[in-house]
Amino acid sequence: MEHSNRMAKRGFTLIELLVVIAIIAILAAILFPVFAQARAMARKTVCVSNNKQQSIGIIMYIQDYDETFPLNSYDGSYHAGPNADSNWGLLIQPYVKNMQIYMCPGDPAKETDRMVELDPPSTRPGQREFNLAVKNDFGLNWQLLCPVWYVPDAKPTTYQPKSLTEAALNAPAKSILGVDSLWNRSAGGAPYGGGNGGVDPPCALNPDGSSAFPLFPSPPGDSYYWYGGWNPSSPLAYNVYGAVWPWHNEMVVVSFTDSHVKSWRVSALTAGCDVQDGMSGFITDKNAYMWGNQ
Repeated sequence: MEHSNRMAKRGFTLIELLVVIAIIAILAAILFPVFAQARAMARKTVCVSNNKQQSIGIIMYIQDYDETFPLNSYDGSYHAGPNADSNWGLLIQPYVKNMQIYMCPGDPAKETDRMVELDPPSTRPGQREFNLAVKNDFGLNWQLLCPVWYVPDAKPTTYQPKSLTEAALNAPAKSILGVDSLWNRSAGGAPYGGGNGGVDPPCALNPDGSSAFPLFPSPPGDSYYWYGGWNPSSPLAYNVYGAVWPWHNEMVVVSFTDSHVKSWRVSALTAGCDVQDGMSGFITDKNAYMWGNQ
């Protein structure tokens, strides 16, 4: 009588399958956060590159225009056109030649979202590019570099912008050029609309109570234009940080006027400053305060 040496085939038992599934679940729980962090780091790296390119574009503009920083706005109308408004994002386009660098990958807003609350692109030639530059995720430190005055009660509003010269900066490596920003937030605090081409500093008063901004004398009868400063008592407001926004796991990409770029927490941006609502806080350490002219 012949006997077969072949062993009978058998499948996995229920216990073995449960063990395999449990191992896969554990590995997924360990690896998915790692993958998420890697994606977040990749987005921040792109944002750093975007801000670096814009910083270099600003420096190239300065070299061609009598060492003055580009204006944040000509007339505040937000109407594109050769004889209408413009902004610093458009002024550096001949140097950077790329509108995509105005959109930080950490900001979920798409191009269509960046047209909200502005004139539609079909309104006039160049309006699309104008809107993208206005809602740039790189917010310029405009109160230091290119402040704006306006004539109260004038119809239409009369803007009087003025730019700082590069030579007027005492410490370019310590003065903020621009940071990550946002356009607005919903009632629940969710960001929307893209970025904001200009942001406010956290403090604007010297220790003696005098105004630290702007660095120029105000034209007679004019008022100084601002966004309302930082407002820590309003955590859901778009300007809780003066329109600065941490798009990268509570981190903000920060550019300085010598074009070097860093990534910091929002709290680091308030060094040398006692932050109070509406820029009413005092600069406590001028050497540590990075928003002014040290």
